[in-house]
Amino acid sequence: MARPKSPETSLTDERPLVGDVRRTQARTATRSDGSEARRRDALPNEGAIIGGHYRLVRRLGEGMFGRVFVAERTDVREHRVALKVMTHAVYENRNVERELTMLAAASHPHIVQLKDHGVTGDFVWLTMPLYEGETLAQRLERGPLCLREAYDIFVPIVRGVQALHERGLRHQDVKPENIFLARFSDTTYPVLLDLGVAVEKTSEFVAGTVLYGSPEQVMALAGLGGVQGLTERMDTYCLATTLLRALVGEEPEATTPPSSPLAIANWFERRERQPLALDALEDLTGAPRAMLIDALRHWLQRDPAERATAKEMAEELDVLLEQEREAALAIENAIAKQQVAFQRVRIALGAMAVLAAAAGFYTFSKRETLRLASELQRARTEGAASFDKLDTCIASHELERRKSERCEDDHRETEEEHSRAMTNISQGRESALQAVERKSELLRFRLHTCHEDAEKTASDGAREKGELATLWTGRSEAWSTERSTLVGERDDIRRDRDDTKRDRDELKRDRDDVKRDRDELKRDRDDVKRDRDDIKRDRDELKHDRDELKKSKTNCEASLTAASESRESCRSDLTSCTEERRSCHRAAPKAESHPAEGADPAPAEAPSVVGASPPPTNASAP
Repeated sequence: MARPKSPETSLTDERPLVGDVRRTQARTATRSDGSEARRRDALPNEGAIIGGHYRLVRRLGEGMFGRVFVAERTDVREHRVALKVMTHAVYENRNVERELTMLAAASHPHIVQLKDHGVTGDFVWLTMPLYEGETLAQRLERGPLCLREAYDIFVPIVRGVQALHERGLRHQDVKPENIFLARFSDTTYPVLLDLGVAVEKTSEFVAGTVLYGSPEQVMALAGLGGVQGLTERMDTYCLATTLLRALVGEEPEATTPPSSPLAIANWFERRERQPLALDALEDLTGAPRAMLIDALRHWLQRDPAERATAKEMAEELDVLLEQEREAALAIENAIAKQQVAFQRVRIALGAMAVLAAAAGFYTFSKRETLRLASELQRARTEGAASFDKLDTCIASHELERRKSERCEDDHRETEEEHSRAMTNISQGRESALQAVERKSELLRFRLHTCHEDAEKTASDGAREKGELATLWTGRSEAWSTERSTLVGERDDIRRDRDDTKRDRDELKRDRDDVKRDRDELKRDRDDVKRDRDDIKRDRDELKHDRDELKKSKTNCEASLTAASESRESCRSDLTSCTEERRSCHRAAPKAESHPAEGADPAPAEAPSVVGASPPPTNASAP
């Protein structure tokens, strides 16, 4: 059932929320007056050419700040990519080129690779590979994942997030919609998508989806906290909530979201205290369930300092296979028991085989005895038959004796022939000795010649030996000199190597100092930014006070003008009154010269005082 979405941001709003903590209210006002809608209207549509050679073919999706299209290159029609366009609001107060370059350098097999990017006056665009498959959210519509399937999907994704963190980036918006299950030759290959809101770990820019966000992330999005607690460990929390969603389905808060800050805080506390409901994963019991709950508590810690890193989470995800390992161990134990029982059966069968062999041997022995008895009987029968053949044997012996005599006669004849041959040899020995002497003389002559040649060769060898000794002495001296030179060069090389090593150590120290200085400069830059924002606010306040003072000054000048006019009027009235009083005083003596009967004489004229009322008189005006 589709969940209703209110106009205001709630925990069920799965759209990514983006905002700088210091400008949350200003952006809310921007969205309310329709400027964000005008920015989105400036985004391109199908058919537009982006970057000079990417034509938008069809739209894949649309979010709050951007759209995703299937795009093809104009020069290679078969080359298609996923192209995302975003408004500049996403990169407000951010170094676009720096962050896109860092994203391009964050290469990992399970992170979508940033292939190309660009910035125009209306939007920022970037291209990624186009995969075939489905998102994890689409897969979860068919039901939760089993433990083995969750392990095969989340271990590569967590390793990818770890690679982002090692490159100095944080993703900020890990959720089922941003995990793509690509298919390659019937193999599922998980890939982490949507790097559009990824920023440096120290950046003040915060984004995310509230339903999966960490406590510090949600507070920053709601404008309830600062940016001091924003670290890359918010991704660990998002990964854990996504894993929990994949294993057990939607949480109760997804349909009845808490509305007050206290209810939201209680929701995060409940996640940390009891991440796995009692009725969730009923098949997971015993030690594997307890180990999974402990791991989830470690990943869902409200305090980022106590929360696991992505590397630790990747190692601890092995807990998902604990139940499988226990089942395999139980099977191995059962097989071992079966092997023991089978061994016992084999021993019993062996004993039975030995008994059977003994019985067979006994039977064979009986048969051998009977065979020997029959052989003896046959020998006795053949012996009796041999007496009948004795005469035949005597006749044969006589024949053999005669043959022997003939052989002796042949032997005597052979000896006589040998004697004659020896006589002939002795007669030919003299001539042979003479031939040997002649050969000996020839050999002695050759030997003398060889001795002379040897003496000559020895003298030549001695002479060459002297020459070689002289040559060796000269070369030895040259080699000694060269050896000394080489030893010196070796020592110089060793000294240079030591100097190089010292220089390298100094360079390392300088690099560390530079890194520290860079970190300090970053902090100073952040402080300067904050001071700049404070100064800007103070300047706005001073402008407002200046305008108020100008208005007050204008009012005061008008009041002073009116007062001056009134004062001049009063002065003219005073002058008129003074003239009238003087006229009255001049008329008073005349009246005194004709006083009425019974009237008291008029008092003496009072001194004239400027600005004073005329003195009372009983006389009538003339």
